[in-house]
Amino acid sequence: MAEPLRLVVDGVIYQYQATGGISRLFTEILPRLCVQDDEAAMTLFTSGPLRQALPQHRRIVHRHFPFIDPLLRPAVSWPFLEEKARQLMLSFLIGRGRGRIWHSTYFTQPYPWDGFKVVTVADMIYERFPELLNNSYSNRFRALRKRYVLAADAVICISGGTRDDVQHFYGISPDRLHVVHLACSEIFQPLSAGKQQLPRPAHGPFFLYVGSRANYKNFSGLISAFSQWKNRGDTRLLVVGLPWSPEENRRIVELGIQDNVDLWTDVTDELLCILYNQASAFIYPSLYEGFGIPLLEAMACGCPVIASRIPTTVEITEGCPIYFELDRPDSLTSAFDTVLSEGRDSSRVRTGLELVKRFSWDKAASDSLCVYRSLS
Repeated sequence: MAEPLRLVVDGVIYQYQATGGISRLFTEILPRLCVQDDEAAMTLFTSGPLRQALPQHRRIVHRHFPFIDPLLRPAVSWPFLEEKARQLMLSFLIGRGRGRIWHSTYFTQPYPWDGFKVVTVADMIYERFPELLNNSYSNRFRALRKRYVLAADAVICISGGTRDDVQHFYGISPDRLHVVHLACSEIFQPLSAGKQQLPRPAHGPFFLYVGSRANYKNFSGLISAFSQWKNRGDTRLLVVGLPWSPEENRRIVELGIQDNVDLWTDVTDELLCILYNQASAFIYPSLYEGFGIPLLEAMACGCPVIASRIPTTVEITEGCPIYFELDRPDSLTSAFDTVLSEGRDSSRVRTGLELVKRFSWDKAASDSLCVYRSLS
């Protein structure tokens, strides 16, 4: 008979992120682990102020220890300046860990620790794009993550592409690497016409962009191509995310598209579902991704997808998107025309609605449980 699963989780990501894919991963998976394994028990540690709610289940015990650095700001100083103090505090509270599994939400570790260690790697952006992430924080983070990943007994990667990158950069044996695909919320689904009422007008047909606009997301490439598209007067670009930076404002004005681009902030999942249901296409122009939850959200809503041809997008969505080539900006403007001519009832869209059913948070939890069981 298998020993009970005893998992110790550092919930530090809930102090870093108000929203985000990493915190969503743990929020969705941890309670499901308890449902799928009646003897699973876990302790979730946090310290200091939290930026979002913690995952809940009667066998997830929350323990909050004192905030050890009230004077250290901004948060990017974590985990370097505090690393040793945090390690010592954790070790004092939880002991040496014999017979337990340590899984940090974001590259922390108690010391000493005699139990098993698991890490999750979402992407290898810092290693793939050192020229875009070249400062003291980035350099320290690269070194810290490498150290923890190399020391782990099992490494969970959120896609085959991320697994291949981890193996390439760190030289880890394949038998320590495990792929656990992510999923999207069940909120995202096709809606009847009566449920697609927007609280504010979208001003006609629109393409949809969602999320971060960091350099590797290639938002600058998207708006450059959009500014050159001859039909932009008929189909707008609706951006969901944080307010414009001064640089983005200047660039949009320089390109002459300030009257063709809308920005919506503070968008709930329910409203985002309506936008996916109404958009002429969802555009995902990234240079690199570890997975791509918005791709699943769009496909689950029956929204056509335009995407850059990168390994993880091809892995997750196969032939459903209209792909463009990153080294050919004109292929993106061509994709704008193609998606409008195909419409929302294309074979790509119908295939996407079926393909997205392969991904679920229940399966992600089950696959994670297999990883833990392989250790214990």
